[in-house]
Amino acid sequence: MKKITLLAVFFFSSLVVTSLHAQTLSNTNWKAYIGDPLNDTITLHIKTDSSFVTNKAGDVLVRSLCKLSTDTLTLTDYDGPQACPAQPGKYKLSLTVDTLIFALISDDCEGRAGVLNNLKWKKVM
Repeated sequence: MKKITLLAVFFFSSLVVTSLHAQTLSNTNWKAYIGDPLNDTITLHIKTDSSFVTNKAGDVLVRSLCKLSTDTLTLTDYDGPQACPAQPGKYKLSLTVDTLIFALISDDCEGRAGVLNNLKWKKVM
């Protein structure tokens, strides 16, 4: 009985965490500084099922479809000068109240993987 109760609690907790990540990330903006090669502050705009990244001047660098599953985010670029079309990238999310970190799981797009892996994003209000 104890095992069933623990399993039920774990399953429910997983659903709550998934829901919280989706609700917490949807319609939020995050800033980070990218050194070489951009040397610019960029902003990640996360919508319900898509995202886009702008530079300090407001130019769109990349647009992506987003799929959130538990604590894993899959990005598939579809537009922009920095896009890697047809090369989805998977990242494990670490989320606190004001910090978002992507940890690389797999990504054939070297540029995106090099920039996103372990980059600390600060929430923009």
